[in-house]
Amino acid sequence: TIQNLNSIYTIFITIFLFFFFFLTLANAEAHRFSKPLSPSKHGLKREKLSHLHFYFHDILSGRNPTAVRVAEAPTTNTSLTVFGAVVVMDDPLTVGPELGSKLVGKAQGIYASASQSELGLLMAFNFVFVEGKYNGSTLSVLGRNSVLSEVREMPIVGGSGLFRFARGYAHASTHQVDFETGDAVVEYNNSKSLLISLTILFFITMVTSKSPNFSQNPSLQALGLNKQEKLSHLHFYFHDIVSGPNPTAIWAAQTPTSKKSPTLFGSIAMFDDPLTVGPERSSKLVGRAQGIYGSASQSEDALLMTMNLAFVEGKFNGSSLSVFGRNAVVEAVREMPIVGGSGVFRFARGYVQARTLKFNATSGDALVEYDVFVFHY
Repeated sequence: TIQNLNSIYTIFITIFLFFFFFLTLANAEAHRFSKPLSPSKHGLKREKLSHLHFYFHDILSGRNPTAVRVAEAPTTNTSLTVFGAVVVMDDPLTVGPELGSKLVGKAQGIYASASQSELGLLMAFNFVFVEGKYNGSTLSVLGRNSVLSEVREMPIVGGSGLFRFARGYAHASTHQVDFETGDAVVEYNNSKSLLISLTILFFITMVTSKSPNFSQNPSLQALGLNKQEKLSHLHFYFHDIVSGPNPTAIWAAQTPTSKKSPTLFGSIAMFDDPLTVGPERSSKLVGRAQGIYGSASQSEDALLMTMNLAFVEGKFNGSSLSVFGRNAVVEAVREMPIVGGSGVFRFARGYVQARTLKFNATSGDALVEYDVFVFHY
């Protein structure tokens, strides 16, 4: 009958819609790229503080150097600080100061001369460990290395393996300096090498077993880290000067096609830009922005920013913040992460907001307003 046919039709439509809805949900679930997770189910427990100590050998000469210069600006070799030079390293890390001492890992990454007034390096590298329970784990460092200072502090901004979610800092102390070459060096087996004692303190989220002989577990209280974090706001102006006789930003590397690209894709600049209280260039200096920006988009003016904000004013004098992010320069407001810090800003986390106030299309000079929001102890 017609009534029976209508009932069968209704049941068929209901079943069809049910399966369609189910398949739609299943398909949507398959294509999701995010979902909430339980930290405990992924083995993430209360943070602990660990301490590593080892030696870093930066071998610059001889038949088998572990650090090689890969880029420089046209003015690098006439600069007293070799401003604009970029070096790639694969340096051994040892338990003792001797190059033949037990190998515990490698320091792999880049360092670049990012200061026009002192030997100040941008350091962006990984500690890759090969010893004991840390074998295969890494720590990532992004910071500023003023190599002639007795002790330099650089932030640990992350890690892998046992060091997932790591944050902390490294202390570096140079043992000898060869003033004839201008490098901090020590001679080992007829090769010149930079010897640095590294003391590393960091938080890790994984509970681990007894530490090997190059690590230990200090207390939070002894390091003043048992306090509550506070949120600070900094405001200043960033002057990127690429023209004139004294530019603060220079091109260090380009590809053969960079100048033909509408976005200068592949170009890398080294900068040592002043930070001032007011927008005028003559306003009070509060610090320097030192690092690298590179054109990393083929379709828009978007930069990879890797820099340290090195402060010289008040209670922040000698402290720094490390920034690593994307800067789409034509947008009204750009936001970039703060991934670490040194001094007052140890264990820092936060973000910066950048707004371009002036841009000279002829010279390329820019004035950018910065607001910094940072958690620190």
